[in-house]
Amino acid sequence: MAAKPRSRRQEQVQFATELRAVGKTWPEVATAIRHRYRVNARVAPRLARGLSQREIAELWNQRWPDDPKTFKNISTWELWPASTGHVPSLDTLDRLAQLYECAVPDLLADLPDHGHPPQSPPTQGSPDIGPGAVPAADADLLDGLITESITLTPQLTSTLAHQLHDVRFDELAQSLIMWVQQANPGLDRRELLLKISTALTVAAAVAFLDIADADERDRVAAVLDDPRRLDLTTITHTERMLQYYRRQGDVLGPQIALQTAMAQRQVIADFAANAPETLRSRVLTVYAELSQMVGWQLYNLGDYRAAQYYYDDARTAAHDAENTELVTYILCTMSQLATWQNKPRVGIDHAIAAQVWAAQTDSPAARGYAADVAARAFAAAQQPDKAHRALEQEHAAVRDMAACTPRASWWYFYDESFYWGTKAECALVLGTSAQSLAAARTSLPMLDPTNVHNYAHTLALQSQAHLQQGDITEASAIVGDITRISGVNRSPRLIQRIADLRTALTPWQRSRAVRKLDDLLAHYRLTGNSSTNNS
Repeated sequence: MAAKPRSRRQEQVQFATELRAVGKTWPEVATAIRHRYRVNARVAPRLARGLSQREIAELWNQRWPDDPKTFKNISTWELWPASTGHVPSLDTLDRLAQLYECAVPDLLADLPDHGHPPQSPPTQGSPDIGPGAVPAADADLLDGLITESITLTPQLTSTLAHQLHDVRFDELAQSLIMWVQQANPGLDRRELLLKISTALTVAAAVAFLDIADADERDRVAAVLDDPRRLDLTTITHTERMLQYYRRQGDVLGPQIALQTAMAQRQVIADFAANAPETLRSRVLTVYAELSQMVGWQLYNLGDYRAAQYYYDDARTAAHDAENTELVTYILCTMSQLATWQNKPRVGIDHAIAAQVWAAQTDSPAARGYAADVAARAFAAAQQPDKAHRALEQEHAAVRDMAACTPRASWWYFYDESFYWGTKAECALVLGTSAQSLAAARTSLPMLDPTNVHNYAHTLALQSQAHLQQGDITEASAIVGDITRISGVNRSPRLIQRIADLRTALTPWQRSRAVRKLDDLLAHYRLTGNSSTNNS
C-alpha cells in the first residue's frame, strides 16, 4: 500500500501515478486531475506531471531557447480567463501542448461550449476519475471550509501543517484568485476567506516544527525548550522559513501574516539572547528580518507609528549583525513609509542614507531599491529632475541584477517589473499620465500576478492614469479587478486604494461603468469614504 501523502502536491502525484499505471493517457490523467482538484485545463496537465511553474518554464527554455519564458509567464497563462491572467496565443498553446503531450483543445476543455447546453462535470465516483479516488471532502480543503465550521483541534492543526509542508505560495495564490473570481456569487466570500486564512495561519504557526528529518526536528524542539542549546541546524531552519513567512503576507494579507511574524520574532529574540558568538550575526540577521516583516505588515494595516517602532528595531539589529545589505533594505522600507505618510523630505532622508549604505555593498539589488525609494520620495516632493536621475540609477542597477550572483532572500520581490511600476507611480505623481500608463502597461505583464499585493497596487496606478486621462470606463473596470483581488488579500492599504479611486470617480457616479463598479463594491462589502492619502 502506498504511503499516505504528506501534502496536496504529493497526493496529486500519487493519484496521477496510479492512473498512469492502469493505462490512462496524459490527457486522461489531466482531465481527472481537473475534476478532482477543481483546477482549470491549463493547470491540470502540469499538476498531472508533478511539475512546478518554474520547472515548466525551464522545459520550455530548453526546447525553445530563442523565446525564453519564466514561471510568471506560465502563471499568467494559467490564470486566464480570470482578469488577472493573460490570454495565451495559439502558438503558445501549441507549444504547451507539445510539453504536456496533449492536443491544443485539451488545454481549452474548461471553456464554455456556446453551441450546446453546458455539461455537468463528472462526479468523484465516475469512471472518468479512475482508481484511487477519495471523497471530495477528504481531497479538497477549500470545500471542507465552505461547509464546515473550523474547530482548531490538534489533529486539524497537524493536518494543515503537513498540507503546507511543501506549499508554493505562488500556486496557492493562483488557486485562491481563480476561486474568488469563479465561485458562486451567493457565497459569503468574506467569511469563507477568513476561514481559509485562519486555517493557513494555524499551519504556519506550527510550520517551525514541521521538519521531515526526525533528528533535525528533535534538535529544533530541544532549542525551543532551552534556547541556550541553539545550534547551526536550528538557525539554518529558521532562515529557510523566512521566505515562507514573506510569501504568506503577499498572498493572504497583513492581518494573517502579522500573527506568524510576531510569534516567530519572539522565538528568535530568545535565541538571540543566548546565541554563541559564532552564530550571533546570523541570529541577529533573522531577528532583524522578522522585525522588518512585522513593521511591513503593520504599515499595510495602517498602524504607521507601530510600523516605525519595528523598523527602528530592525535597523538596530541589522547594524548589530553588521549586515550592511539588510540595513539598506530596512532604510528603504522606512523611506517608503515616510513618503506614504506625505512626509517626502523624511522619505528622502532615509533614501539617501540607504544609498550611502548600498554603495558599500556589491549588491545591485540594494543599489537599485535604494534608488527606487529615492525616486518616489523626490517625486512626492515635486523634484522631477532628481526623481528622473534616481530612476536612471535604478534602471542601470536592475540591468546589473541579471548577471549577478544569487541575491539575498529579502529581494525576492524586486525585479524589472518593480522598476516599471515605480516609474509609473512617479509619472503619475508628477502629472504625466500618458507616461504613467505606458510604464504600468510595461510592468503588468512582467509581474507575478500571484504576488497579490504588488499586482493590485500596480493595477491601481494604471486605473489612476486612465482616470487622469478621462477614460472612466477603463478606470472603473480596473478598480473592479482590484476589488476581486481584495477577496484574497484584505490589506487595509489596498482597500484604501480602492476607496480613494472610487472617491475620484464620484463626478461620474451616474455612468453605467461606475454603477456597475458600485454593485461589485457592495457585493465585496467595500463601500465607504476614503482618506486623503493616494500616493
